[in-house]
Amino acid sequence: MADALPSNVSWTQDDDSVEVTVRVPDAAARADVRVKTQADSLTVALRDGAGAWSTTVTGLLRHDVERESCCWALEKRRGGDKALVIQLEKRDASRSWDALFRASGAGSILEELGRDQVIVDAGASTAESVVCGRCGALVKASRMEAHATLWCDALASDEAPKGPADHLYWARTPTNPVGSVAPRRLEADAAMDALCWRVEQATTDVEADLAAAEAAQA
Repeated sequence: MADALPSNVSWTQDDDSVEVTVRVPDAAARADVRVKTQADSLTVALRDGAGAWSTTVTGLLRHDVERESCCWALEKRRGGDKALVIQLEKRDASRSWDALFRASGAGSILEELGRDQVIVDAGASTAESVVCGRCGALVKASRMEAHATLWCDALASDEAPKGPADHLYWARTPTNPVGSVAPRRLEADAAMDALCWRVEQATTDVEADLAAAEAAQA
C-alpha cells in the first residue's frame, strides 16, 4: 500500500485533475511557500516564523501529470483556516488514482505488484527466459543463440577479451581472413582499360594516315 499522508494533507480528484490541500499557518504568505512539481513528483516546503524551511510533503506521484498545467494558490477555507491548494492535471484523464503517491519502499512495491509482475516488467519473465549453462546468466529465449556466440562471459576464456561493444562490429570481420585480398574496383579498372585501348587505336590511325601522306608525296 502507498505511504500514509501527513495529517495536514488531503487530496481529491475528478476526471481531469487531482487537487492537493495542505493546511498552513494563518500567517503564511506566498513567500513562505515552495511548491515543486514535476511530471512524476511533488514537493511542498514551508517556512516557519523563525525563517527555517521544512518539507511538509514530498514523493513520487501515483501517476504522471502535465507539469506545465499545474498551479497552486493560498486560500482561506471555511472556518477561517488557510490552506495551500495545488491543482495537478492528469496526463491520462481516463485513469482514476487510488493514492496520491507511490509506495516508497521496495517491499511495498513487491506487495502491490507481486514478484512475478516485477520480473515481467524487467523483461525477464520465467516463461520467456532461460539460464545460460556456461555463465549462469538469465537470458530471453529469443536471444539465447546470440548470447551464446557473442555476449556470454564464458567466451572470455576461449579467446582474447572483448570490449563491451565488440559484438556490434562482428559483421566487419572477414568470413575468410586467411588469404583474403583487398577488394578491387572492377568497374574503374574496366573503364581505364577501355580508355587506354581507345588512345592506342587513335594513335595507330594517326600513324597510318601519316604514312599514307608520305607515300603520296613520294
